[in-house]
Amino acid sequence: MTGEHEGFHYAPLHRKPGDPEPAQRLPFDLSGLRVTGTLALCDVDKTPTENVGPSISVKITQYVRLSDESLIRLDMDRGVTSVRHGAGEHVSWKRTAHDVITEIMDLVQGDDDDNPGTHPWDELAEAARMRGIDVDGATLSGLPYQVLLTDELTVLFEF
Repeated sequence: MTGEHEGFHYAPLHRKPGDPEPAQRLPFDLSGLRVTGTLALCDVDKTPTENVGPSISVKITQYVRLSDESLIRLDMDRGVTSVRHGAGEHVSWKRTAHDVITEIMDLVQGDDDDNPGTHPWDELAEAARMRGIDVDGATLSGLPYQVLLTDELTVLFEF
């Protein structure tokens, strides 16, 4: 197609004789990849309640990064909702990057009441193993951990 769709190619659902072979998907093989780090991706989330006051919700999704730079989601999501009380017309969520990252790191800590403030490396490793990635908690704890914020969050926090 040309015009407004220039640069795009649409393939029919049903092939006709002489059509090129459709692209084949290969199985995703993790055996040759190693974990190079873990990260928390933070994004604006839908506020879970109908709130009359100004509020902001942040979802935190944790991943492992593999040696091919791919990310595997660990389904160990966290989140936080902040509400401003008694605010005037203009609501500011301004925070420093350091304060936001410190809060995110606190939120991704384990839920173990016996060891508060510890990172759940073994739980992250177990979630990764459930996805076919051979890694243990000790290995993960020695790798870089990044906190990534979306552009929308950096605008809201006025970085």
